[in-house]
Amino acid sequence: MATPREMLAQMLAVINGLSMVQKIVGGFLLVLVMGTLLSLTLGGPKVNYNVLFSNLTQEDAGEVVAKLKELRIAYQLSENGKAILVPSDKVHEVRLTLAGDGLPRGGGVGFEIFDKTSFGTTDFVHRLNYQRALQGELARTIRNFQQIEEARVHLATPKESVFIEDQKPPSASISVKLRGREKLTEQQIQSIVNLVACAVPGLVPENITVVDTTGRLLYRKEGGESAMLSATQLEHQSRLEETLRKKVENILEEVVGVERVKAQVTAEMNFSKVDMTQESFDPETQVVRSEQLLAEGAGAGLGAQGIPGVKGNLATFANTPATNAAGESGQTGGINRNNVVRNYEISKTTKHVQEAVGTVKRLSVAVMVDGTYDKSRDGAGQPVLKYKARTPEEMQRFENLVKKAIGYSEEREDQVEVANMSFALSAIPEPEDKPMDKWLELLERFSMPIIYLFAALMFLLLVLRPLLRILSGRLVVGQKSPHEGAGAGQSVLSGVQVAATPEEEDLVFQKSMTDKERIYRLAQSDPERAADLVRRWLREEV
Repeated sequence: MATPREMLAQMLAVINGLSMVQKIVGGFLLVLVMGTLLSLTLGGPKVNYNVLFSNLTQEDAGEVVAKLKELRIAYQLSENGKAILVPSDKVHEVRLTLAGDGLPRGGGVGFEIFDKTSFGTTDFVHRLNYQRALQGELARTIRNFQQIEEARVHLATPKESVFIEDQKPPSASISVKLRGREKLTEQQIQSIVNLVACAVPGLVPENITVVDTTGRLLYRKEGGESAMLSATQLEHQSRLEETLRKKVENILEEVVGVERVKAQVTAEMNFSKVDMTQESFDPETQVVRSEQLLAEGAGAGLGAQGIPGVKGNLATFANTPATNAAGESGQTGGINRNNVVRNYEISKTTKHVQEAVGTVKRLSVAVMVDGTYDKSRDGAGQPVLKYKARTPEEMQRFENLVKKAIGYSEEREDQVEVANMSFALSAIPEPEDKPMDKWLELLERFSMPIIYLFAALMFLLLVLRPLLRILSGRLVVGQKSPHEGAGAGQSVLSGVQVAATPEEEDLVFQKSMTDKERIYRLAQSDPERAADLVRRWLREEV
């Protein structure tokens, strides 16, 4: 068995026997293998981290980090401390654990402030803590809106008084931070205002102010309803105009072609709120409401007639031949008076009418329709488009279609104008496709994959193939037996030709060494072979 010194000498001999290219390639491979082993040894298994919580406030992030340190769980911070990452296999477990402790709290202080109470708490501190908790809970609820990233609620609750004239209503201020370019609609702002108003006793929407972090006033204390109504009116008008415009363009594009119709609609809206009560009387239809009869009789010439009693007297009065306009009747020789009072009820109709808000007063529609084009060629052979106007019959049909689409009304004095004009882009002839354009397009599409394939082939032929040849050649030379090496070639040392052994081939390969140095190195590495070589030299000389 060779000693360590001999093994080191053999290794140095092999290294010295390599060419410069082989030394560079071998050194590169050695460094690559050592670096890979070192990275695998020191790096260890890579841990994948996933997001535990994001968009945290500083207070919540601090509490979560403290809890992770207590649980001895590795974590990472990102997004300037607003996001916390933990190993992916522990995300759900950690979330459930922190949820049991009420983390994250969502910013601010909520009703969990009353989880721990002390007997020394005064009434003032108790009311102050309740106000803080209510503000925190409202801010958490508002933060659940998709467009809102951060929210703060400030409540001003005056001290209660036993005198009604000294009582002051509470007020609230809300500050919101929106995500990116998100915006809140008027309905969302109104819902936030109503949410806060219903959560605080005695608070009305008129005493609430909403602003964002850029300084824009979203809801004002005075005149907020009228301002929001104006914005709603403008939004309704714009939506109506856009809907009518799309109807006109869609129905005409099916006939004249896409992008060959342009329409604009202007709608005059009536947003006046009219509440009218109307009463009408019909004199033709009368109904007796009440009737009163009064009969009086006196005089010498009037005797008892008929059956005594009230009924008899009424019958007598009814049979009197003459009655005046006032209901009185008389006879010669006596006085007879008959009064009849009748009350009539005239039929009355009461109508309460409340007109709808946002009705259309008048519509104005302007439509441009492109004409047709005839293709021809000029003297140079270039394509030319010649504009051709549409016929009056076609324009009249287009106008009728537009009127039907918008719900035209002559009572509203709607205006519709349909004009036939040449569009600027339509008058430009489209370039004709050349036969070579398709081939150029295919060449551009497949040029990069072809270049990548050519680069890969050149790398295989010029880099990997020579490297594999060098390594395979060294392996074949190192595995040859002494008998196989005897007929492999001839070595010329000092002018004498002998059969080349593997050691001799190695010595021949080192052309930079002299014969004496080669023999000396061979004698050190393998004395027996060196002695055999000397014997063969002596026999050749004899």
